[in-house]
Amino acid sequence: MSVFPAACPSPLARAAPSTFGFGVHCRQSLRFLRSGGGVEALEVVTAREPRQRPETAPLADWMLAGADHQVRGTLYQRDRGFEFWVTDAGAYHIDPIRGCIEIPDSNDEVVREQRLWGTPAALCFLHRGDVPLHAAAVEVGGGAVVLAAPPRHGKTTLALAFHKHGYRVLSEDLACCRLSPAPELLPGPALLRIRPDVYDGHPPLGTQVVLARLDRVYLALDDDRRGSSAPVPIKAVIFLRQSADELRIERAAASVALADLWSLSFRLGTDAARAFRQLTQLAGALPAWNLYRPVRLASLDATVARIAEQFDQ
Repeated sequence: MSVFPAACPSPLARAAPSTFGFGVHCRQSLRFLRSGGGVEALEVVTAREPRQRPETAPLADWMLAGADHQVRGTLYQRDRGFEFWVTDAGAYHIDPIRGCIEIPDSNDEVVREQRLWGTPAALCFLHRGDVPLHAAAVEVGGGAVVLAAPPRHGKTTLALAFHKHGYRVLSEDLACCRLSPAPELLPGPALLRIRPDVYDGHPPLGTQVVLARLDRVYLALDDDRRGSSAPVPIKAVIFLRQSADELRIERAAASVALADLWSLSFRLGTDAARAFRQLTQLAGALPAWNLYRPVRLASLDATVARIAEQFDQ
């Protein structure tokens, strides 16, 4: 079983909604926040009127996972901040300096919030000096085990398997890593998005269904399974790799780990040289492992047991 972080000392701190180490202030109801552990303030406000898409060239444009498989995200530089446009949610204005994100006025509150805790939140904690990775994370033996892999490589499915075995899920897709004084992970939104073929029609104990779409079923973690977003020391980074039948875990060389971290890092709107320095520091400070496992539902319990055997100490 995982060890939950100690509760914050004051009732107010315990009650304060948070994610990624931010204390979140928002008039709208947000479903996936944790309780306590936030330090820097993050203001989330709803747009009073629709924004006009910028006429300037975007910083980046890419496909996102979505129900119609045609969802696009486009990032623009705007004044001191950014605008992030998502075709299934709308426009987000991000001011990392002020610590403020404007979200679109939308009827689809679940998807709107899920997009909020992706690129917009990552830009804010990048400004704070933290490192975003495409990774899930779970708490094992009082520390964070980061499960790193590209999209559609089973990160969320494996995180859900850990949840079913009683471990706390810290992140399902975007991991916020802090470098100093020692590597720590700041838990993200209390959300799991699982494929319909993984969902048997019954929400796992400790979760509730908040949205079902053709591509994903959205599960919110119950309050007693969320914990806070206070930093959790990172025990290891595990790179998820496929194997036909064998389940094994082995140490990864620092040079290989650095290359993998670089490919899985989120660098939009940042200095590439700075990102490389941070990832070099992270690779040098953490043990990295390669986990080879069959990507089959029948192998999930054995995979959880193998990781727990290695790190639940």
